[in-house]
Amino acid sequence: MDFDHNDVKSMIKEDRLSRLPDELIHQILSCVDSKFAVQTCLLSSRWKLLWTSMPCLNFSSRHFGSLPKFAKFVTHVLSHRNHQIEVTSVKLSFYGEANQVFVRKIANYAFSHNVQELTVVSFPKYHHEFPPCLFRSHSLKHFTLSCNFHVLCLTPKTPWDFPALTTLHLDAVRFCDDNTEKSVNLFSKCVNLKNLTLESFVVEAVEGFDIITPRLSNLTLIEGRCLEVINLIAPQLENLTVIDCSIKYLNAPPGLSSLCYRGYHPSQLSNDCLHSLNKVTIWLSIYCSIMPYKEEDARKTINMLQEVHSARFLTLNADIVECISSFPDLLSHLPSPFSNLICLNIDSSMRKDAYKVKISTQAKNFLLENSPSATFIMELPEAPPTKAMQQKEARAKRKAKLAAEIESHMMELQTSLDQGNLHIETKEQFKLGFEDLMLRLVVLTNQKTMQLMSERPLIEEVKESAEILKAEMQLQVFQRPIYGNGVRAQLVAQIEVCAGVLRGLLKLEHEDAEFIFSIPVEYCIITIFFLLGNCVHIATTFFFSKKQFSHNLFASWGVLTETSSRTFHLLGIEI
Repeated sequence: MDFDHNDVKSMIKEDRLSRLPDELIHQILSCVDSKFAVQTCLLSSRWKLLWTSMPCLNFSSRHFGSLPKFAKFVTHVLSHRNHQIEVTSVKLSFYGEANQVFVRKIANYAFSHNVQELTVVSFPKYHHEFPPCLFRSHSLKHFTLSCNFHVLCLTPKTPWDFPALTTLHLDAVRFCDDNTEKSVNLFSKCVNLKNLTLESFVVEAVEGFDIITPRLSNLTLIEGRCLEVINLIAPQLENLTVIDCSIKYLNAPPGLSSLCYRGYHPSQLSNDCLHSLNKVTIWLSIYCSIMPYKEEDARKTINMLQEVHSARFLTLNADIVECISSFPDLLSHLPSPFSNLICLNIDSSMRKDAYKVKISTQAKNFLLENSPSATFIMELPEAPPTKAMQQKEARAKRKAKLAAEIESHMMELQTSLDQGNLHIETKEQFKLGFEDLMLRLVVLTNQKTMQLMSERPLIEEVKESAEILKAEMQLQVFQRPIYGNGVRAQLVAQIEVCAGVLRGLLKLEHEDAEFIFSIPVEYCIITIFFLLGNCVHIATTFFFSKKQFSHNLFASWGVLTETSSRTFHLLGIEI
């Protein structure tokens, strides 16, 4: 492929990326570490000072061989940055303790330049305390503080001063380490806080943990430990999510609209204060396959359900309904607390044996008696098939396959017969005998109630009629020449296939049975007689224990006898 060097030079000179406005280039550079953003100064004179006016700073120590080198780089960036440009966001990720000099330097610089979003992720080796300067800012709106490696970092005990903060996410932190404290109150100065998430946190050596925020609307507590009492003094709180927290008592505000509680034990909520609940989800992992439910857990679960009595949409997991169903005496004298319920959903998606879950009448009445028009949803999966069921299904599939093969071979045989055009002679006695045999077989297969002793004469009559008819037909065959050797050979092959497939179907139904199917080529017509006689014997033998199978067998037999009859016609014998 040939290149036009002039076009290449023109493209290089054009450099459309450099022609982008500074704001767009800053947005692109904000997606990479500040180390690489600074290195763009080597591209051209256009890029030399672009990094100094970036409003977003992204520092990570993992791109440096040691913390001193990283600290030196931080100092260089902050000292050479355009100080007239405010900082909108800062991301800091580092190894080691949080009270290092470069941490305080970045925090002070960001807060002095009116930063609005701050994310600090530390990877400490030991427990340590965050510097107080991280918890004071009049411009910060979004703050994320996280410690990895499950090493909890201590936060200051004094209230945090974030008057503009709206979103706060704390992960792997430890509150208070002073045995003299009776409660922790850290968020009272966060007057505009609306979204608060506390994850993998510990509250130590205090009687209560107070969350006092006048405008908080969404609160999420995940994996909190050592929690005696949590007091939520948040009049505008609407959505509360509690996941795997060891809380003994949760004092929630009365205006709460949505509650999601997941844990290993039920918790005590505000007594008779939750009047505005719309959506409630309670998920308790109290099931143990080798141990029965405990009555104490059932009592606490019932109390917790009574505390969310105002719920309109209620979702419970299967463990809850099974637990309270195990102790019907606890429910028999209790009225249903739910009078506003619109929908009750029992979720069994996390149970491997969900097909075993059952709800007692007492439990169902306790949940739905005062909300008769509520929608009740309890979808349980079907029980897994047993080994016997799987074997039965496999045999049914094999039988269906063989039956399909029989039908296919019969159609081929019928097509071959339809193509024949030989002389047909009428033999009324064979026709009457054959019709009599068919009539008796139809009567036998259509019986709805069969008793072995009462139907024995009918079976014997059918057998006798079949034997007489077979003997007469054999005599007639030996007295008549068989015409159409080419047609005969084709019919013999197709009848052999039909007999083989039918034998397979019969053996599949009763593996211990032995059936005699003799198919000599020289005696094609005699083969059909023996096949019909065997079908009569086998069908009548298995009819009493396998009605459905007998019906299928006689259906296949009927097709074969009809085809056989047409074979006689083709070979010059009328029956």
